[in-house]
Amino acid sequence: MRIRGIGIRSFGSLRDRSYAVSDGMTVFHGPNESGKTTTMEFIRTVLVPSSKRNQYPEREKTDSGTLTYEQDGETRTVRLVQKSVEGERPALPTGTDDPQLFRSVFAMTSRDLDDEKVLTEGGIRTRFLTVPGGESMPAARDAATERWEASLGRRSNSRSRAISLEAEMSDLDREIAQARSVTDQYGELDARRRELISRLNGLESESKRSVEAKRIHDVYESNRGNYERLESLKSQREALGGFVPVTDADRAEFERLKSESVQTQSALQSLTERRGREEADLMGADRRRVSAHAKAIEGLPGRLQVYRDDSKRLRELQDADRRIVVEPQPRPKQGRGSGGLGLVAVGAVLAVLGVIAALAVEPMALALTVVGAVIVALGMRRPATVEQPMQTVREPGESAEAEGVRSRMSSFEDDVMSIMDDLGVDSFGVEDDVSFLLRARDAAVALGKTDNEIMRARMDQGAAGNRLLSFTQRYAGEEGFRVSQEKTARAAAIDSEIAVLRDAITKAGLDPDVPECPVPYEGDTVTGEIGEARQEIGALEERMKAILDTRELERMMDRRAQLESEMHRVLDDGAVGLLASAIAEAACDEIYSKVQPGVISTADRYLSMMTDGRYRIDTDPRLKELSVRSGDEVKPIGAWSSGLRAQVLLSVKLAVAKEMGGGEVPVVLDDVLLPFDSERKAGACRALSEMSSEMQILLFTCDRETVDICSSMPGVSLVRMTEA
Repeated sequence: MRIRGIGIRSFGSLRDRSYAVSDGMTVFHGPNESGKTTTMEFIRTVLVPSSKRNQYPEREKTDSGTLTYEQDGETRTVRLVQKSVEGERPALPTGTDDPQLFRSVFAMTSRDLDDEKVLTEGGIRTRFLTVPGGESMPAARDAATERWEASLGRRSNSRSRAISLEAEMSDLDREIAQARSVTDQYGELDARRRELISRLNGLESESKRSVEAKRIHDVYESNRGNYERLESLKSQREALGGFVPVTDADRAEFERLKSESVQTQSALQSLTERRGREEADLMGADRRRVSAHAKAIEGLPGRLQVYRDDSKRLRELQDADRRIVVEPQPRPKQGRGSGGLGLVAVGAVLAVLGVIAALAVEPMALALTVVGAVIVALGMRRPATVEQPMQTVREPGESAEAEGVRSRMSSFEDDVMSIMDDLGVDSFGVEDDVSFLLRARDAAVALGKTDNEIMRARMDQGAAGNRLLSFTQRYAGEEGFRVSQEKTARAAAIDSEIAVLRDAITKAGLDPDVPECPVPYEGDTVTGEIGEARQEIGALEERMKAILDTRELERMMDRRAQLESEMHRVLDDGAVGLLASAIAEAACDEIYSKVQPGVISTADRYLSMMTDGRYRIDTDPRLKELSVRSGDEVKPIGAWSSGLRAQVLLSVKLAVAKEMGGGEVPVVLDDVLLPFDSERKAGACRALSEMSSEMQILLFTCDRETVDICSSMPGVSLVRMTEA
């Protein structure tokens, strides 16, 4: 598409303006306030209108004008009437009709030039400024490296997870042993409890206190254990500290994410094992070399059948022509022939007879055994004659047909041997070689498919791991989640028991928040002794109950099993991370050495022209952001001067415009060269002039120096704008 004419009847502050536009580069020169920016805004509005409302909506009611363009050999005119465009807008390549992108790349003011957002967002950057894997592969490599270092202990500032798990298991083993030793005290405590119960029964029979006071006192004493248990539970609840509660939904989501991570890891392992089996099917041949010969291997079965027919025909011709001498091929195959097998058989029979005769005549047995062994050895060493394709030597008078048949057979043998030699595999004869090459080709194809599946499986596994990590992040990791889960359950159990105790104390007529007896009681010593006995019995029973309660020991045993399982997982995870790190590093090197985006190459050429070769865009596809290189110095975006920043952004945006537009979208620029010095302006004008051979360039400027530079270039048209 090419713009041919601009006619503005009313747009903003402009009235009755018309301009003719050349096919290549047109420079619109005018002072400030002459309507340059407004004219460019008119072009933007007609070609790719923005959805944003005008700052001055009353002006839109009078907007009118025309834009004449040529596309596909036809000249068309579109009219702007208020907010609407009448007529057929030019068809623009997919993606270029986005208003934000169009203003940032194809229709830039000096302010739009400084907008780097469009170059860092996913769409443009992924499509033009990087290569597949260029951004993600280094991150994958770093993640894998961090994974195995954290598991196996390469970091110097902290212990590895494996060492921490081993230390925790050692501490837990000591606690388990201590808990088991406490059970030995149960017999002593039970004997003391029975003694106290007997004494308490005797003391209660002696109590003569008042009924009411005794009742109140007895009620309080009977609840003393509840008070003590209540205070103990409160202390246990406070000891839990702060933690993130775990709901049933949280537990279900964790199990789902954990299962997903395990499944993806298992799938990756299965694919890796399958690849090993497919690699073995190559039988030592290099896959790339096999793939290089795939087309030739594909045609071998048909050629083999012709070879067999030729061999049969050659024998027929040899029978007809007795002057042909038949010689074996110069590539004999060594093995055990029928003669050698006969000797082995005879020797074996003699040896067996020698063993049988040993029971009768010892000298005879010895002789037969020795003779049999010698014959077996000779049979094993005797070379065999293996049927090989025949090579013929024509004597004078041989038929031309026989010579042609033998030539075709020799050509086929040489082709097969050439492929086998290139693969570095020993030949076993034409028939076997063809069979081997067909199997190797199939294995090479299967390996290629498996490698693609492995790459997808690695991406799935990494995504599953990231989702699990993201979920457990607020719990400080998987272990933190498990701790929070345990604390949530423990807190719920404690709160439930506290509620039961408070209810029991309240129903007894006591205040659960006042652990002292509400009624003074002046009793005899017997009553006091009763209380002490009951208290001691309660304490003993609590201790005995604690000894019989195996939940804590079971918890420690379960925790011990969990730690062992996690230790195995950590070691496996570290090994997988180490392998993934090596694979990612190799992939990065492969991408860096062989792949480079075309847009970056074009932008590099433009920047070199603008800076007289001083600066070049760094073309490393692994970089996460644009950078420039000056000699051996690399400068990231944050280290650029304002002038260099403008040059780099203009170079990259022009390259993107060239790639996305494909020559069908004009590039409209408004005073984008003002930040450039004279030398850089000249370079920028040269770059624009070069682009104008493939796409239309409209440059609006108030800078006289820019006009002078462009006027000296062939194919550049100048339009002078009058002041508004």
